[in-house]
Amino acid sequence: MILLRRFDLLVLLLTVVAIFQHPSAMEARPVSFQRYSKVIDTLGVMCKCCDGDGGECKSTWKGSCRKLQCLPWKYQ
Repeated sequence: MILLRRFDLLVLLLTVVAIFQHPSAMEARPVSFQRYSKVIDTLGVMCKCCDGDGGECKSTWKGSCRKLQCLPWKYQ
């Protein structure tokens, strides 16, 4: 039982050291969804970005989108 606890502590220690060695691996980054929207379109889901002026929606956009709306094609 003690051996198992020591192993858990060792794994935890190695995890902490790895995080401090490579902190960029743990950073959150925005994902460009535009790249995958064509693949999702083939599955029957239509995505549009609705963060324009007055909530204007566009089916194509550049960069990240704060108000992404993805619905099945039936509800578009």
